[in-house]
Amino acid sequence: MSLLRSVHEEVMGKLSQVGVAARHAVENVLAGQHRSIQRGLSVEFAGHRPYQPGDDPRHIDWQVYARSDRLDIRQYEEETRLRATLVVDYSASMAYGDGRKLHRARMLAAALATLMVRQGDSVGLALVDTGVRQHLPPASTMPHLLTLLSQLETHDPGGETALADALQALAPRLRRRGLVILISDCIDDNIPLIQSLRLLHHRRQDIRVFQVLDHDEHAFPFSGSCRFVGLEGDGELVLDADRVRERYQATVAAQGEELAAGCYGMGATYDICRSDDDLAQVLVRALSRIGGPGGRR
Repeated sequence: MSLLRSVHEEVMGKLSQVGVAARHAVENVLAGQHRSIQRGLSVEFAGHRPYQPGDDPRHIDWQVYARSDRLDIRQYEEETRLRATLVVDYSASMAYGDGRKLHRARMLAAALATLMVRQGDSVGLALVDTGVRQHLPPASTMPHLLTLLSQLETHDPGGETALADALQALAPRLRRRGLVILISDCIDDNIPLIQSLRLLHHRRQDIRVFQVLDHDEHAFPFSGSCRFVGLEGDGELVLDADRVRERYQATVAAQGEELAAGCYGMGATYDICRSDDDLAQVLVRALSRIGGPGGRR
């Protein structure tokens, strides 16, 4: 089954069945609420939106106010377009779980890209491991979406994880304000990763992080003597799973909490997506969150 068909059957169909308010919230977060810093430079008038605290009063349409006593902001084509870049981790650790984790990351990226292009927004793609393996600049056409989905489908995971280096290499290519959505297991050193996300933030990028984990990586359902093989050249370990389970789970939880705190500190959002989660519900839960930068599940 193609990635596009899988997304429509497993995600879009379910999104159409969720509550209207939740669905509209998902669409609004991905579309009109993200205003470009280039507003007003385009000559093409695109419509109005309600005035929000912090808006420049120079963009208020005073003629509308005189007629209706309503404060509306004039929008131009440039500021109605979201420019997003999906950064998807294709390092070797994403192959864990017989491909379940990578499949979930691909599906999440494909669903987000489809939603944005369907609404006329621009979306790009960066596949990363130790660096930027593939980069498609944002565009909003259907042929571009099909190319993006093809890149997600045809590349296989490989190489070590070096998210910080990859994000630093990507940063100079993002020359206009936009949204960066990182989809990764985030199995890396948190400190340089958070520093690289902060670099993107300083370069006028809003940040969303989806940490994709396999069910096994969270629950650690192993028992007895087990042999664990590193996917990125880390060798092998033979451990008593029952003895290390509690310490392992505590370490994973602490890593997630540290990453979440780093994201919140820069106004970014952080969510966990597990391999057995319903993706439609993940999107509703993550993107319909109102009144703050969000939080982990």
